[in-house]
Amino acid sequence: MPWNLKEIYKALNKKFKHTENIEFQKISIDSRNINIKDFYIPIVGDNYDGHNFISDVSNIGVKACLVDRKKEYLVKNSSIHKILVGNTKESLQLLASYARKKYKNLHMICITGSSGKTSLKEWTGKVLKEKVKTYINPGNFNNEIGMPLSLVNMPLNTKICILELGMNKKGEIQKLTKIALPTISIVTNIGLAHIGNFKEPKDIAKEKASIYEYLNKKSFALIPNDSEYSKFLIKKASNKTQNIILFGTKKKSVVSFKEIKHTHLPHKMPQDTLC
Repeated sequence: MPWNLKEIYKALNKKFKHTENIEFQKISIDSRNINIKDFYIPIVGDNYDGHNFISDVSNIGVKACLVDRKKEYLVKNSSIHKILVGNTKESLQLLASYARKKYKNLHMICITGSSGKTSLKEWTGKVLKEKVKTYINPGNFNNEIGMPLSLVNMPLNTKICILELGMNKKGEIQKLTKIALPTISIVTNIGLAHIGNFKEPKDIAKEKASIYEYLNKKSFALIPNDSEYSKFLIKKASNKTQNIILFGTKKKSVVSFKEIKHTHLPHKMPQDTLC
């Protein structure tokens, strides 16, 4: 979605006291691939600090950016419009929450799980795009930076948004879900991915189940019925909605499928079967 300076101030709960209301094409965190019409957010990582590149983006024509108050000393010889904040990553998340709430009738599909998230997102997006304006987060932009960045750059008039939510530690899924406010929440499966950051496998299930935290009575929860934690997930989801769809190989699944263990295809297909 396009942004302007006044709206960014509003999203950050700051007073706008300026005469010029700059228009932005999108929000960017990448100084290497930024457009002069973008708004720049410098992110601080383990091995990099985006504040070191504010002067560079200013020199190519970028007109405004966020700046962590504690990092302001890194911005030198720059005429760029600076909005001082306590934490640039948290401010990006505030912008994402603001963007999400602007879309009142948006169908928001959020997907998490130990595997299959990206594939399901891509497949679902490809199918839905044939009928309705659908947006998915690019690649594996599924963490506390990538997912909010995807949301702030969602195109106007989007009807369905599909976001992949990943996690590395406790609390991440709940934080991302609070920003995205899904109307449909999907857990693909519960596996041992990231088990090193949790005491036991059930802790992973608890973390994944937080994707149901912000559902309401009209929302839908899709649950893997084959998982040993399916009952736990059902209990968590049913606290918010009764629209629960179970999928898997079990007979009681609303959406069921069979696992094919062996296939017997001839080496040469008969000519009349080809199409």
